[in-house]
Amino acid sequence: MGESHVFVTKGSLTNFACDAWLLPTDRAYSIKKHWLDAVCGLEAAVKENLDEDFASGSKLTQPLDSWSAGKPLPVLTAVPYEGISSVEDLLPPVREFVRVAAERARARWAPSRADTARPVPLLGIPLFGTGGGGAGFVVGDVIKRLLGEARRAAAEAQVDVALVLRDEKDFAFAQELRKREGTDWWPALNQDLRNQAEPLAAHARSGKLVPFMGAGVSMSAGAPSWGQLLDGLASDAHLSDREKESLKNRSNLDQAGILRSIFNERVNRGETSFNQAIASHVDLKRYGLAPALLASLGSREAITLNYDTLFEAASADAGFPRTVIPGGVQEKNAWLLKLHGSVTDPESIVLTRDDYLGFNVSRNALSALVKATLMTQHLLFVGFGLEDDHFHEILHDVRRALPEAMHEKNGIATALMLSKDPLGERMWSNQLSLVSMGPDTNGRTARALEIFLDYLVAMATDSHSYLLADGYEQALTDAERLLRKRLQDLSDQFTDEEKESSGGRRLQEMLGELGAEN
Repeated sequence: MGESHVFVTKGSLTNFACDAWLLPTDRAYSIKKHWLDAVCGLEAAVKENLDEDFASGSKLTQPLDSWSAGKPLPVLTAVPYEGISSVEDLLPPVREFVRVAAERARARWAPSRADTARPVPLLGIPLFGTGGGGAGFVVGDVIKRLLGEARRAAAEAQVDVALVLRDEKDFAFAQELRKREGTDWWPALNQDLRNQAEPLAAHARSGKLVPFMGAGVSMSAGAPSWGQLLDGLASDAHLSDREKESLKNRSNLDQAGILRSIFNERVNRGETSFNQAIASHVDLKRYGLAPALLASLGSREAITLNYDTLFEAASADAGFPRTVIPGGVQEKNAWLLKLHGSVTDPESIVLTRDDYLGFNVSRNALSALVKATLMTQHLLFVGFGLEDDHFHEILHDVRRALPEAMHEKNGIATALMLSKDPLGERMWSNQLSLVSMGPDTNGRTARALEIFLDYLVAMATDSHSYLLADGYEQALTDAERLLRKRLQDLSDQFTDEEKESSGGRRLQEMLGELGAEN
């Protein structure tokens, strides 16, 4: 597998978990207010890291080296101080950002970094140069050149780059550009994986793909696995090394039950409760690639066993805010069912054996939702292992809720797995489709899953909201420019009376979906 890749996702760079990110500025350290407001401590850090070479223009980037090692590193990156005469002016700063950020990211990695950690740094880039940089009038050309330069620079530095976009038109156009070049943007995916992504993308385009997320989805942001969570709780409980070793010999559910009893003995003394301790380990503020990419699919329904709020945050940043069930008031079209509770209500968290025995209410809620809305949908399990008891229980409930005739189709669900397990595949062969990323479970197969999701999102994106919008025309194909011109001419011919007719209003809506300003 190649050791560089360019991802495209919806989201907000200030909420995105990565190793380093591009902070647009100029040599006078002019930074847009929304960056300063969104990133706590950023303004003070900039003042602490003033650099004469950067201020003189002899350097294009300035990492904020005093920044906390546990947070994504902001790297000040200068747009041309005198303004932009062509899109080419933006490429040297982007190239320099990738080089410098890659060096700093590797230098900041902890020596004790696990073998299963991400094999290459992940760098985040916004749509650079289209705000204060002055290139907003040719945003389509900027996206095209930015993608190309990011790919070249990432390959040289052996890093991954994520282009993180807020605007639907920018996102749709970036995906269209990548699809024009076919599989060149996903060389790490073999033909078999691409073939398995295609039907999932078709489900997503028709609004029938429902992500069902396990712990592995949140691990891309640094969340613990179940085992790591239990280890952390054991440390919180001040167990001795011998007690910790004894604890590990028990099942996860029994470990959790023992730890709960220890915490319960101490909570009366004013110490943290068991569920509050769980929340403290998983209450992360920045989402990783997996939640961001799954949120970018724009599915109406989603289900999770995770306690954190990462998918909710990623969905909101992607323009798909969700009602959380249970507990949320149905104000939004999209919803997220949280079966095992949430950090926003620590007492709702399900972890011990006793919790699971009292789990019937949530399981009934799942069955009801499956019967009501998922019978024509396709579940996409992400972040589970075949040995995961939760996975077995949930799939059993889904199958029980569906008519018997649907069980034989092998089409109610797909599970994305890190490693290949021939015996597991035999066990599940008549129940769901398994898509394996590689022979082993390690950081590279986890990264392969991210690349698979990136491909899936690109293939699922069928918006053309950029076609009639300002700023994209220069980067359109000849056929698209001709189509754009004909549609604009058609729109210009409408009389006010025609526009107000029922058919005219619908046609105006369709043109609006293609980016026209009504």
